[in-house]
Amino acid sequence: MTEALAKDYAAYLNLDLTCNLQTVQDVIDNMITRLEELTSVLHMIKTKNNDCCSTVTSDISAYRNEITVLTKKILTLSEVISKLQTNIEILEQKVEKAEADFEIKYENKLKSLFRPFLKRNKDVLPESSVSIENLEISSITEYFENNNR
Repeated sequence: MTEALAKDYAAYLNLDLTCNLQTVQDVIDNMITRLEELTSVLHMIKTKNNDCCSTVTSDISAYRNEITVLTKKILTLSEVISKLQTNIEILEQKVEKAEADFEIKYENKLKSLFRPFLKRNKDVLPESSVSIENLEISSITEYFENNNR
């Protein structure tokens, strides 16, 4: 009886590890395969990134002079726009002053402005108290004459 009891307990302690170990081995093999695939993808990305980086760097070096010239042109145009804006503001102030001096109403400015000149009667127009001023408008031709700026 002790022998039978010993055989029964021995059956409990006798484990079949090959089946369980095979499952673990399959999982490990699958993970190694995925890691190898990931490594190869990362290597391809790194290679393409290096190629792309070297291409972009060489392109930047090749077009550096053109980019510098284009930058200077953009800055020059920005200055021209600034000067033109200043000139327009000066002209607007002068036009507003002239409108006030000639008492031009906003309905029809041109007609009101030319009314004294278009009158058909021979009356002599009274001398206006408006003084003629020279406009001081900044020149922008210097920007176009000098291309090396």
